[in-house]
Amino acid sequence: MKPTHLTLITAIMIILSLANIQALVIDSVNMNPSEIAPGETAKIRIGLENDGDEDITDVTIILDLTGIIESDMIGVATTILDVPFAPYESSSEHSFDEIEEDDKEYAEFEIIALNNAKSGVYKIPLKISYLENGEIERTNRNSLIGITVNSEPIIGINIEDGLLLKPKENEIDVKIINKGLSDVRFLEVEIGSSTYFDILSNKQVYIGDIDSDDFDSADFKLYFKSNAPNSLTIPISVKYKDAVNNEYNQDFDLEVKVYTKDKAIELGLIEKNNTKLYAGIGVGVVVLYIIYRRLKKRRKIKRMKVS
Repeated sequence: MKPTHLTLITAIMIILSLANIQALVIDSVNMNPSEIAPGETAKIRIGLENDGDEDITDVTIILDLTGIIESDMIGVATTILDVPFAPYESSSEHSFDEIEEDDKEYAEFEIIALNNAKSGVYKIPLKISYLENGEIERTNRNSLIGITVNSEPIIGINIEDGLLLKPKENEIDVKIINKGLSDVRFLEVEIGSSTYFDILSNKQVYIGDIDSDDFDSADFKLYFKSNAPNSLTIPISVKYKDAVNNEYNQDFDLEVKVYTKDKAIELGLIEKNNTKLYAGIGVGVVVLYIIYRRLKKRRKIKRMKVS
């Protein structure tokens, strides 16, 4: 399967309020792994650098997992959006007694994505406070980091049960199942060519989105040739994107059984059609009846002449 394109933490957005914070800056943010799947854990390492001219003390950095306040166009808070993370075997707060001038310290957090976490990028606030010159309190509440929730989709393919005959036109129903925790998007199915059948419909079918634990299907019309073996493979390829636009291409070989009509009748897969036999019997009965009537009429005429 195609590996997930791992990057460093997606789109780290650090917005520093320059009016309030002059000394302490966020030097780096790293997450391992760079994408977190529902129910999985990740470690976040944040580098804090004292870029000022004085030592700073009582430094506290909080990874705010309580929720994000959503504001309207005029800046009035309207909604608190839940974030699908929780601290894991650690606190969401880290403290340093002191960070000296031109020195750097690292705060480490471990989080877990909740089982119901939807794929996407979540902006998590960082709250940082410290004392400058031992008495001036500085606070920053505008820093954000982006955390990506994603897991590699797991796609399953099968052909719905149905009797396939040769040489004859058949319709096959290809079922695509999303078995993974992540939704898939822009999914397209394509059937490959073979020397044993002709494709009578479009080779490609666009399906679009398939949610996690859901399925969809694509129909194709095939004409199986007389020389097709009883068991053959149909090549199917799918391409799609996951919730964060990673691209995937997968190939499948689906085995199917193809029968002649006589073989299908022999195996009891279809009932033998006796219509012609019954029609022949009916015609024979009618012919015999007509002959009988004519012979009877001739005998009657002959008796009348004799008498």
